[in-house]
Amino acid sequence: MFKKILIIIPFVLMADGSSSSIIDLDSWNYNAGINLGFGDNYNDYSFMENKIDINFFNQNFNGWLQFEYSDPPELGFPVKGLRKYRLEYQRGPWELKFGDIYEVWGRGLILAQLDDQTIDFDNSSRGYLLNFNQGIFKIKHMGGKTKNAQLGLNLRTPEYEFSHVMDATNIDFNINNINLGVSFLQSNEEHQYKPFGVMDTANVNHRLHGGYFSWFGSFADIFFEYVDKQSKLKVYEESFGNVIESLEPLKTGSGLYFNTNLYLGGFSLLFEYKRYSFDRLNPVETDYIINHYGNRIDYQLMPILFREQNHSFLGRVAHNVNNNDETGIQLELSGSIIKGFQTLLQYSHLSRNDEWISISPINWERNRLAGVGPSNSINALPYKELYAEMDGYLLNEKLQVKAAYGNNQEILKVNRFFNGQSTFIEDIWAYTDSIDIDLGEGYDWYYTDSAVVRRDTSIYDIETKLYQSAKSFTIPLDFTYTFNNDFSIGFGFAYQERRKENVKKGNAGGFYNYSDSTWIFNDDNDPNAPYTNVSTSNYPNEIPFQLNRMLTLTIGKASKWAATLNYDMTNVQDVPLNDPKYNPLEALIYGDIDYFTGKRDKDSPPAFTTNKWVSFEFSYNLSSTQRISVLYGSIQGGLVCSNGVCRVLQPFNDGLKLSFTAVI
Repeated sequence: MFKKILIIIPFVLMADGSSSSIIDLDSWNYNAGINLGFGDNYNDYSFMENKIDINFFNQNFNGWLQFEYSDPPELGFPVKGLRKYRLEYQRGPWELKFGDIYEVWGRGLILAQLDDQTIDFDNSSRGYLLNFNQGIFKIKHMGGKTKNAQLGLNLRTPEYEFSHVMDATNIDFNINNINLGVSFLQSNEEHQYKPFGVMDTANVNHRLHGGYFSWFGSFADIFFEYVDKQSKLKVYEESFGNVIESLEPLKTGSGLYFNTNLYLGGFSLLFEYKRYSFDRLNPVETDYIINHYGNRIDYQLMPILFREQNHSFLGRVAHNVNNNDETGIQLELSGSIIKGFQTLLQYSHLSRNDEWISISPINWERNRLAGVGPSNSINALPYKELYAEMDGYLLNEKLQVKAAYGNNQEILKVNRFFNGQSTFIEDIWAYTDSIDIDLGEGYDWYYTDSAVVRRDTSIYDIETKLYQSAKSFTIPLDFTYTFNNDFSIGFGFAYQERRKENVKKGNAGGFYNYSDSTWIFNDDNDPNAPYTNVSTSNYPNEIPFQLNRMLTLTIGKASKWAATLNYDMTNVQDVPLNDPKYNPLEALIYGDIDYFTGKRDKDSPPAFTTNKWVSFEFSYNLSSTQRISVLYGSIQGGLVCSNGVCRVLQPFNDGLKLSFTAVI
């Protein structure tokens, strides 16, 4: 790694023609960022993460180094040493980058690279980027390698690994208010998968071609992007002692995205549309994406068309986007309805591109949706989101008020879905011949032949459906009052109801009769018996719904310090976990005198603490560039999504977190 850095430096020196200034340390400018984090709790999920970013500059030359020591990290894999580096040189219209490259072309249908440590996602490429920029014309060419892993249930253990060796080109024209671009990307991927439970590797060649168009006006703007993708499987055959490589067609796909903004006086209206079709898998196979390759690759981070919320309650019910197979729309209206308040109204509707019919428990039939919009059909796995928000000031702008409402409805999973006619076949077999042979033990003959003597065929109306639905609504409220001396006090309240149900509906189901190709009736004696419609809770102990509430109290002084007390409670956890300890912060909040008098067992939390999490955080700005924070208590884990990639983070029970950030 360091050898690569040393190789490129002489070329930079010669190109600049001023090696003395490069070597002279007094001519260099630099800055550094430091992030230190530590956490320890009674879940045996401790972590230590330390990062140092160094940026240095000299004339047309600049560079970036990131050192990390994380062992163990909060999320992902341990890193000890140089994690990232990049060297850059610019002269006239030319720019050269070498190292870890992050690029975004268009809206990401072909290429969008980022490093998001909150979910441990990094799709940068280590290689080079050559950029030529001459006014209205730009051309970029890059190449490099990316190695990543898909985390499993254990957030520190990969389920499978994959790597890409890629090269890509982007040509961009910018004339007045019009922007045109064309892009090409090729990648050779090594993808791990598990056929029959044994790890293997597939070698896949991906080719992506695309283009985008945008126009910006005083009253509106428009953006459109399209990508076409072809994937081929590399096959190796031996012939006369030589290994011959060939490419076999694997999968084809495409993606389309459209965006427009209308500016209507004090309001703006956003409309978005997407149609991504890279791998259309039935609802059951989608759960085993590890064994499906040749579809969307990780360089493609496309618009998701729903809101990524800041509040933890809204984040826990976020949609897990399917960029391989999803169509949808999003509308967003923002502006000022009441003086002093900004208003936002948002609506999203997404679904698969097809409706899926289960011909049998393992065989599915795909029916294309009519039209170009998303579907409401259950077997297309629809998702709907409605969000409203008001944010403004009262009392001479001393009181900030923020109120919101979020409503989510989704079909999470479909395991069976059939509604139509099915043929019931009943065969009666009889033996037509036998031979008398003494076989002992009383057996003196056996059958030699048989034939069908009766066949009864009937047609019945069959309905058999099994799916999981989820609904929720969330109301977060926040109030912050700022005094004349820059002190402030804030209060937050959030209320949420979530329902997840396993729905079983119809007059047939259970096992499928493979020999007769027919569903099994709930009542064999009466195929027309009343239908069943049974809903069971997806939460433990058959609790019908989950009720969440959160209280937050914050006191602080502007630009100096802030102290926050957070109280999170629910009636039932998604995944029940034991709370091993009872800490003094919890005892103080509950007013438990027995704890402080020694009458309470600290290793046996009382029943009134079940499904409750209390934390206290204090942050202090040591200077304008240095900040330290301390958190003590418990935090409920849950779903966290960023750019359409979701992780379920571990809870933090009865522990301590420390963090320090600085810019030098």
